[in-house]
Amino acid sequence: MQQIFNSFKSFIKSDFAIVFLANVFSYFVTFCGAILYVRLLDKYQFGLYTFSFNIVSLFLLVNGLGVASGIMQFVSGEKDLNKQSAYLQFAFIAGLLFNFIISILIISYALFFPIPIPEAKYILLSMALFPVGRLYIDIYQAYFRAKQLNKDQAKFAVINNLIILVSNLLGIYLFKVYGLIIFNYIGYLIVFVFSTKYFKLYNHFKLSNFIQNYKLKLINYWKFINYSFYAITNNAFSGLLFVLDIVIISYVIKKPELVANYRVASIIPFAISFIPSVVMTYYYPFFVKNSLDVIYIRALYKKITQKMLIGTGIISVFLVLLAKPIIIIVFGEIYKDSIIPFQILSFGFWILASGRSINGNILASLGKIKHSLFITTLVLIFNSVITFILVKYFGIIGAAIGVVIIYLLSSLISFLILNLVLRNI
Repeated sequence: MQQIFNSFKSFIKSDFAIVFLANVFSYFVTFCGAILYVRLLDKYQFGLYTFSFNIVSLFLLVNGLGVASGIMQFVSGEKDLNKQSAYLQFAFIAGLLFNFIISILIISYALFFPIPIPEAKYILLSMALFPVGRLYIDIYQAYFRAKQLNKDQAKFAVINNLIILVSNLLGIYLFKVYGLIIFNYIGYLIVFVFSTKYFKLYNHFKLSNFIQNYKLKLINYWKFINYSFYAITNNAFSGLLFVLDIVIISYVIKKPELVANYRVASIIPFAISFIPSVVMTYYYPFFVKNSLDVIYIRALYKKITQKMLIGTGIISVFLVLLAKPIIIIVFGEIYKDSIIPFQILSFGFWILASGRSINGNILASLGKIKHSLFITTLVLIFNSVITFILVKYFGIIGAAIGVVIIYLLSSLISFLILNLVLRNI
């Protein structure tokens, strides 16, 4: 018994436990926010907000031109502190400029393109600057993790999620859906000011430092942008799997209430996808630093896969069996039509967590980002066709089935390609 206690105590104090538990708490805060939004907004308003947010999420798939991914890759493999700082400064400037372009595109879409749910037009316009606010958070999450500053990364994740949640809830309470949007901007501003001071990050925002590093050609800017572009393209196509279904439902069915039903069904299965994300983000620098050691990579790959199969399998079974009470208790009786798609998506989570997420991240860490991009491009084409057909004939249940089919297909293809890559190292 003492040995078990000591092992547990040692695990709790480990860097992995700190990162994992902090991220569990952070995502739990975000998840609680999603539930409260459902409860505090009526079904029609929530449907409008869901559609608008998913359109913004589509544009955010190319957030910052992928500079956060570039930070993870290049800072993880760089020992020179000046170069690490140079990568961070460049990421901020390049990412900020690109996200302003994204905001302009969102405004253009809302003003000049036909929207399947016209009532959402002004909500979408008010969200147009979300990409600018989001950039800071994503870059620093990547930077702390790449430098393996696990406690700082954990604190940062908890702080920004709590601040934004409180701001959003206050906004809903005061002004409903538009209050949620306005106070989300206020939350981003508070996060920026507080975190910059708390973590002493202000030196990274000095333009003079960036100009000096640029003149010295301290880092290879083109190589950084090239990798980031391929990474974000890959991530964008992967991320489409989480938002394309709602967009297709919006255009095919055109009913905010059904959009709300599917969103409720997907909140928990999609939210807990942070589990493989946190695990692979933690181990990502280890794969980068040992990219030529096939024995090490295979051993770590096997260890992660086995644990994820068991751990996420238990979670998946739990969600499938208790789907009805979870939906009714958490979201309310009016969302009972969400139960079956919730069960299907909960099963899909197990496939995603133990297959595609692991394989794709390892390929990226080994510098095989083009391989990963090939997989996601192929899968995205299948996803678009399959989801459209299934939604047309089976509604939101068809959308959920389509997601599971895509998870299976992408897991199989990425497994085969990863093993071919490992054989050739």
